[in-house]
Amino acid sequence: MLNILSKIFYLGIDENTSDNDIRKYILLNILLVITSLLLFVFTVTNVLLGIHYNLLLINFIAFSANIYALYDMHTRHTFSRASIIGTINAFLLLLAIIHFGKGENFTLVWIIFFPVFAIFINGCKKGLRIAIAFYLIAFVMAYNGIGEWLNGLWNSSSFVRFVAANLGMLFITYLFEKSFEAAHQELMKNRDIEQKYIKALEEASIRDPLTQLYNRRHLDYLFHQQFLKAKEYQSYFAFFILDLDNFKLFNDTYGHIVGDEALKEVAKVLKDSMRRKSDSVFRLGGEEFAGLLMADSQEKIVQNIQQIRTHIQALQLEHKASSYGVLTASFGVCIIHNFEKEDFDRMYKIADDALYQAKDKGRNCIVGSDTISTL
Repeated sequence: MLNILSKIFYLGIDENTSDNDIRKYILLNILLVITSLLLFVFTVTNVLLGIHYNLLLINFIAFSANIYALYDMHTRHTFSRASIIGTINAFLLLLAIIHFGKGENFTLVWIIFFPVFAIFINGCKKGLRIAIAFYLIAFVMAYNGIGEWLNGLWNSSSFVRFVAANLGMLFITYLFEKSFEAAHQELMKNRDIEQKYIKALEEASIRDPLTQLYNRRHLDYLFHQQFLKAKEYQSYFAFFILDLDNFKLFNDTYGHIVGDEALKEVAKVLKDSMRRKSDSVFRLGGEEFAGLLMADSQEKIVQNIQQIRTHIQALQLEHKASSYGVLTASFGVCIIHNFEKEDFDRMYKIADDALYQAKDKGRNCIVGSDTISTL
């Protein structure tokens, strides 16, 4: 029986539902199921005993409304309309019980539970307004019953106790829900801060702290993603390595602070030259950088890499130890157009070998871009 009720209470909740909505969803389920069972028992009791036909009709209508609210909530997977139906149903049902019951058979006992339903399901502000509206009507009805209800036994003292008990329950329920909402908001705030920190840490773990380019660790991950994308579109797919020419001499001549600024300038050139989502740039370490790019032709890849080379030279970063007089870069490239085999290590070696050839050819040049490699 408990397993069945548990399934009913959680039915329709999906993984995207927020924690607070899950709580309200479950509470609404519980309240609707319990009140439906009670209303069913009261309806059957009235039918068998014929105690009060007005209450019989009221209980049956309220029971039907609750069943519809449960059905609507479980089929639409939303509690907004069910909460409105349930609240209105409880509002009218309890007022009808006051009117027809006139305090007999402990009917007034049920009134005390209304703020629990109204505030827990509708939230503090909205629920409090609903509960106050309900009690204004209920208290007027109870006041008018003084000297008449319970064969005259319902008196001013009974009315005061009735008001005090209900207002006390309203106050306690409001404070409980208010403290819960405040705790939930604080929890959500702390969770947002935590998520920001986690995201910042994740971002820091995949980026080079100096240039803010992706690091060597993230290259392995992105290569797989980009390879599959290039395969899907049957694009030309390239991996290149660039090495800043004679950068050790640059650092020795101008100092590491100037060297770091030069690395940042080169990183900016790479980011500006490779803005498409399908392109990625990395700092491998020291003065070595790398890139992944795809295009619908080999010529576009060559143009892109050539643009990077010329833009680095165009920075005009003085380098007296270089034969070019400014900081330049050498490139080794591996381009593929066949995706039968995914082999990053092979592409890396082809590009790295091409880079050494570029250095042997006098630097500040590109090697490998005129060849389609096979893995």
